[in-house]
Amino acid sequence: MQVVNTRSRTSLPQRPASTLAVLTGVNAFNYLDRFITAPVLPLIIASLHLSDAQAGSLQTVFILVYSLACPASGWLGDRSKRLHIAAAGVAVWSLATFASGLAASFAWLALARAVVGIGEASYTVVTPSLLADHYPPDRRGRALSIFYAAMPVGIALGYVLGGQIGARFGWRPAFFVAGGPGLALALALLLLREPPRGRFDEKSRPATTLRETIAALRQRPSFFFNMAGQTIFTFAMGGLGTWMPTYFVRERGLGVGAAGTIFGALLLVAGFLGTIVGGQAGDRLARRFPGAHFSFSGWALIASLPFTLAAVLSPAPSLFWPAMFVTQLLLFVNLGPLNAALVNVLPPDLRARGVGLHTTTIHLLGDALSPFLIGVVSDSLGLRIPVLVTGLLLPLAGLVLLIGRRQLVADLSARSS
Repeated sequence: MQVVNTRSRTSLPQRPASTLAVLTGVNAFNYLDRFITAPVLPLIIASLHLSDAQAGSLQTVFILVYSLACPASGWLGDRSKRLHIAAAGVAVWSLATFASGLAASFAWLALARAVVGIGEASYTVVTPSLLADHYPPDRRGRALSIFYAAMPVGIALGYVLGGQIGARFGWRPAFFVAGGPGLALALALLLLREPPRGRFDEKSRPATTLRETIAALRQRPSFFFNMAGQTIFTFAMGGLGTWMPTYFVRERGLGVGAAGTIFGALLLVAGFLGTIVGGQAGDRLARRFPGAHFSFSGWALIASLPFTLAAVLSPAPSLFWPAMFVTQLLLFVNLGPLNAALVNVLPPDLRARGVGLHTTTIHLLGDALSPFLIGVVSDSLGLRIPVLVTGLLLPLAGLVLLIGRRQLVADLSARSS
């Protein structure tokens, strides 16, 4: 009897692995462009004569616009071709990143970063929905962990490239290099094929109005626990991600190149390992314990406390660099499990809008505020106190997730019944 290889009948642009690979690669550049500002921030401050509050507000402006654009992207994502939306977003953010390097004033640079936010929102909101339609629920944690592993890779590349290019050539060329590949990345997305919407999920009546959408989300309380925990997590992570290279320059006496490179290298290894391990472990635990995506992430965040204290307060490199590595590892193990928990409790017709509302909230109340607030406090008290307080919020996020574990179990049970 002849064995038919069904895999060979599926064209490359249709295969889940192809889509996952392209989306993951583009996601790396998403975070590279988002964090390219952080390692060159001391140079921007000196060049444009900014206060710390103004410097921190550059990330705040980006996140505010990004957050406000997410609901519109989610609404479009539930009604039109998601790959077209994603490709347009990539082109927009890349051109705006390139334009950031041309900025002659604070206002120009802030405007360019705001446009980056519009482009990145168009991409970020629709991609979890795309992957959910390529992978069944029991494999989504692993697929999403691979996709989000691009986050530490992209951030690390942003720190390393920004630090090295900034130290040698100034801050403007760093933006030119980061924004350059955008049109090629957008074209790569257009070569993929849109998967059937909701192919692995039970059909449900679509929520068409805003009232129906909110009502459908309220029936899933774990969605709000997830959102609350990730808001606190994002507040801390966004603030620390923006200011830690500058912290090491000021408080530890490192050069711009060394601070960006070392911090970026640690983040690359810890973030990549943490994201992959977190996705694998979360899925395996969830097969035995339905609420494991929350409990695993919650305990990891609580466990980060002593390492965060050592990373910020210890004066010895032999202590603060290893502690920083462990803290980053414990942060990134959450990405796959928490995003899998999010998409698993949402019906297919609501995913893009649900992810859009979730993304808007965690960023609007999270890292839209923290970089600016850290800068404001730093102008008066220095960087150490606001950086330390921000890091101490991480266990609070873990506690919220542990409290919401039972709601996650109930919501998953309702989806499968």
